[in-house]
Amino acid sequence: MIKALVVACSLLAGGLGIPPASAAAVRVSEGPVQSALDKAFTKAAAKYGDPGVQAVVLRNGKLIWSANSGKAINDPPAPVIDSTMFSYASFSKLVLGAYALRQVESGVLAMDKPISTYIGKDVPGSDVVTLRMLLTHTAGYPDLYEHPEVAPLFEGGDRYDPNTPYTFAMLAKGITKPVNPGKQYEYSNTGFLILTHVLTKMSGGDKALERDLRLFLRRTGATNVELTAERSEEAFRRMAHGYSVEKQGLVDYFTTFGATGIPTDVYGLPFGDGLFAGTALGGAKFLDALYARDRLLRPDTIKEMIKTSPQAAAQNDSYGMATERAEVSGRVWQGHPGAYAGFTSMGATDMTRGVTLMVVANHMNTGTADKVWKDLAKAYTSATS
Repeated sequence: MIKALVVACSLLAGGLGIPPASAAAVRVSEGPVQSALDKAFTKAAAKYGDPGVQAVVLRNGKLIWSANSGKAINDPPAPVIDSTMFSYASFSKLVLGAYALRQVESGVLAMDKPISTYIGKDVPGSDVVTLRMLLTHTAGYPDLYEHPEVAPLFEGGDRYDPNTPYTFAMLAKGITKPVNPGKQYEYSNTGFLILTHVLTKMSGGDKALERDLRLFLRRTGATNVELTAERSEEAFRRMAHGYSVEKQGLVDYFTTFGATGIPTDVYGLPFGDGLFAGTALGGAKFLDALYARDRLLRPDTIKEMIKTSPQAAAQNDSYGMATERAEVSGRVWQGHPGAYAGFTSMGATDMTRGVTLMVVANHMNTGTADKVWKDLAKAYTSATS
């Protein structure tokens, strides 16, 4: 979810139910691969400023390595543990995109019909824009978070309140007519907000969509604590704080503006551009189910999903439908990064080998999760070559 930085909830160490001590890497099993990953993880965490980090590796559904490091909360100090939750930020686009494609498989949605078929004409350009355009970032919608009607509602704006729920109607004030829909690739948070509006309408409301997403994600094997779109007391107790790395030090977006629970813009509806939160294991279970074991979508749908769109290819980008490639040490991984509100995430699967690597972190502005992920991907490749 890439928009103006905001704060999230104020959490105490006691709320997480964990002692104020540092957390060490958790080795799942002994072996050269695990040893290589341990060394790479320890080095990477220190190199990028000792953020709070979770990382896991799955191979065809089996957890072969995991590690935690750093603090979930700096003050009062509380370590990252296995159950600590992080915002996935834009990694969420991949999860939501897979759900939308499942609706296509089920015949609920069609890829190339105008979205006005489902939502009428209450969104500019809905009579031209299609689901395919939304998923591939080719709809042409300008960034609504920069619109003068919407910008004041977020961090830095005079109307920001982390305790007041957002609605799609509030955000819709910033949606303007799309520019050259279908013509070019341009990464768009606005498109995924509109996609969520479509899915909400088709499910029958926010609660119905949350229910439908929960049922869809059960097929990954992840619990509602490991992967969720729902803000709850349980999530509140487990949530890490997000931090921005600034010249003056770390800025805690979970205490700055007086949130009393999970800030309403960190994840959850109506924010389809950053809908989900959870653990590294939850994100990895989703990727494993999607790309390693074909539990969420048909193989032909996966093939279409990961294919680079012509518009992205024209810009030397690999983006397909809510997913992109990462190439590290000669191996190709399929997934999505994320950065928002002090959180970063990166998760992807080496589909050829059935290996999934997921990293979540609570330091932003340094691309922490993406950098740690690359270091781990290199270490894994070196240990298995």
